[in-house]
Amino acid sequence: MNDGDPKAHLPRIECSITFIPEEEGHSRPPPRLSGDFYRPHLVVGDPTQRHAIVAEDNRLTEDYLGVAFHQGPVDASVGTEMKVILTLMYYPRLSYEVPKPGVTFTIREGARIVGFGSVLRLLNK
Repeated sequence: MNDGDPKAHLPRIECSITFIPEEEGHSRPPPRLSGDFYRPHLVVGDPTQRHAIVAEDNRLTEDYLGVAFHQGPVDASVGTEMKVILTLMYYPRLSYEVPKPGVTFTIREGARIVGFGSVLRLLNK
């Protein structure tokens, strides 16, 4: 039963995330972190990375995984570690085999890195 949730069949992951302060790249308060409205990308890798890797032809070279913030705190703030649940939006058309427990990532809005985190556990796979 999906209780009216059209995305209930999609896999979800529980993550620990932190939005970075403006001086490190974030330019606004954290968005609404529930209801699958905020849809950034995750890039698996070093959580301390603060710049996208761009080829000489101005092409992004990293693998971007589309996610939606399904459930998170109402009072999200920059610099605070939070637990959230992310929906893997493009499954099964996109392979989401990489986000396993312990994997670290950065949160991207286009080429801009706005946060970082790690996967805690897989849900409803």
